[in-house]
Amino acid sequence: SRMLKEMFFSVAIAGIEPVLWLLIFMSFLGLSVSIERFFVFQNLKKMALKMDYYELKIALEARLGILATMGNNAPFIGLFGTVLGVIQAFHSLGKSGAMDVGSVMIGISEALVATAAGLFVAIPCVIIYNYFVRVTRVLLTQNEAHNRHD
Repeated sequence: SRMLKEMFFSVAIAGIEPVLWLLIFMSFLGLSVSIERFFVFQNLKKMALKMDYYELKIALEARLGILATMGNNAPFIGLFGTVLGVIQAFHSLGKSGAMDVGSVMIGISEALVATAAGLFVAIPCVIIYNYFVRVTRVLLTQNEAHNRHD
């Protein structure tokens, strides 16, 4: 039990840097998927009425789950980084033995950067995901209406 606690504590003391690197990776992944989907959607808009409904649906929905996952999880990852940063700030305070409120405040403010970074990744991903879902619905409805009359 003590070994497990020490293992988790050593991870917590690592601080927010690994979390920030993960959020940077997520932002690049979200941006890459968004750009790829933009170009794919431009091509699919031109061919949507001629395509089979299910082939169109699969092509439109590809990789949208990545954007949804980023949008849903980035805030939690940022919050996790904040918790780690707060743990680190209080640990530093406890280690120093001095009641230095300034260093704790600096540590907590640095920890809050992780929450901000998580939101910075999540909000654009959610907006872009919602846009692509809306375009998907429109194109599928147009495809279905067009093919119903043929």
